[in-house]
Amino acid sequence: MIKKSIFIAFLLFGIFATAQIPKSEVAADTKVFPKENVQLSINSNLLLAGELLQYKAYNLSAANKKSSLSKVLYVSMRNENDSVVFSHKLKVENGTANGDFFIPSSLKTGIYRLIGYTNFSRNNSQDAFVERYIYVLNSFVKTEKIIGKSMDTVFLKKTPEFTPQENLKSQLGNQITTDKTIYGYREKVTVNIENLPVNNRGNYVLSVRKMDPIEISDKSTNSTKGKLSETFYIPELRGEIISGVVFSKTSNQPMPNKEVSLTIPGKDYVFKIAKTNSNGRFFFSVPEGYNAEKSIVQLNETPSEATNFNLVLDKKDFDLGKKRASFLKLGTELKNWLQERSVQMQIENAYYDAKKDSILKNEMNLPFYNNLGTVFLLDDYTRFSTVKETFVEVVTLAAIRGSGSDSRFVVNNEYDPNGTANFNAIPPLVLMDGMQILNNEDLINYNAREIKSIRVINQPYRFGPKLFSGVIAVETKKGDFVPTKKEGYIEELNLPPAVKDKKYFRPDYSQKSENARIPDYRVQLLWKADFNPAENGGVVTFYTSDVAGTFEISLEGYSEEGSYLSSKSYFEGVEN
Repeated sequence: MIKKSIFIAFLLFGIFATAQIPKSEVAADTKVFPKENVQLSINSNLLLAGELLQYKAYNLSAANKKSSLSKVLYVSMRNENDSVVFSHKLKVENGTANGDFFIPSSLKTGIYRLIGYTNFSRNNSQDAFVERYIYVLNSFVKTEKIIGKSMDTVFLKKTPEFTPQENLKSQLGNQITTDKTIYGYREKVTVNIENLPVNNRGNYVLSVRKMDPIEISDKSTNSTKGKLSETFYIPELRGEIISGVVFSKTSNQPMPNKEVSLTIPGKDYVFKIAKTNSNGRFFFSVPEGYNAEKSIVQLNETPSEATNFNLVLDKKDFDLGKKRASFLKLGTELKNWLQERSVQMQIENAYYDAKKDSILKNEMNLPFYNNLGTVFLLDDYTRFSTVKETFVEVVTLAAIRGSGSDSRFVVNNEYDPNGTANFNAIPPLVLMDGMQILNNEDLINYNAREIKSIRVINQPYRFGPKLFSGVIAVETKKGDFVPTKKEGYIEELNLPPAVKDKKYFRPDYSQKSENARIPDYRVQLLWKADFNPAENGGVVTFYTSDVAGTFEISLEGYSEEGSYLSSKSYFEGVEN
């Protein structure tokens, strides 16, 4: 078994050249690879426009234990035409990831599919992705007239009254208890979670939400599905994978041993260099956090040589295909509830600034060269009108040789009488706001007065697959330099950042504060996606809102041994 695991690991790294490759290029039967699947927990499957969809995704092995393979997970919401409402990229930590989506007023009333998957789970024949149905009611937009058969219609009707005395228990017994069963407005609730299996270890989500008085007569069920493909998808073991192929324009054949660079811009930019393999494929593994929406991928050739090649980036689109349209029809008895809930939700959103969630920032990415080299802050010197003059008069450790298209950068050795650096026969790595400069005229012709600093490392530097005579890193004042995009060998890539972690707003009415004067019409009283029963002895506290009704406490997740757990409890919120 150990030998087999080692073989799989070596095989993975041996073909780890792109996020997706044809199965014909895999050197072994893909059935030997371990399976990975995704499951989803959501705060509600029925939401109004203006409410927040909250979800937690579990990245699991075939035994439902947390998977240690993929470090990136994807969640998206689609309509019946497979048009994407939103697509989230999430970093996986401890086998889970979580996020949310504000249902906009532009989203039509209807039935939507929420799916979750990893790049590696797409190889599964039966459970490539998990699917949950989300029913959206938009009270701001007039519902279109239903045209179709009754079998295409999902009816929403009022449910019978429900009280906490009908408290239901899961098969594992009731793990949730509260200090009372009836609470007034803005009263503290104490919840105790107990009797969990095996020392409380696992990944759980704890949700407290008012029960909607609605019954959904949809016979379809949430499911996990697969899609046969001739492509093999590689697990994103260290971070997000960005990949592609370099082709020759003349022969249309993939080109091996070609260098490609990636820059994700920003003050803490990410810079990578990769080399194509024997099949012309390259990959970048990006574990770093970033904020930019677009990135630049460049073929590392001179402008005259680069025109002979095409750089084709792999797409990560997940096409589910269209689905037979279904319609939502509301019973007339729901009119008063819908009006009341719509007003409450609008009041809540009107006080958004006073109840904002806190978005946690990414850790800053240090430049790969850290503090090496010498930095020339140009405002500390006499300013010159051209970059060439600046290198002559200020930047003594580097120089520009030649002119026009034959110009080149070199680094100098300040201790050598001849001023020649080691390995000067090879060029230095020249960066401008993290973008690799391949056409030297882009930097030479730049407005020197807009340059903030120039860092020079005048020692040989190996970065990725290549050795450079040194590094020249230029930082502009605005930090927004982008090389001129050339079709074929300089490509702009839409690369939305991963969803950032949040700390959700939770009011505290234990003492007088400015929150006491603000209306509170929350129906979602608590959403704790990283609930750890071992903390605080399994005791959780929160406050009720100004909304009366029956509230459901839901505990859901997977134990460390892979057992699924779902337990619910209820309490009543009444007017003081």
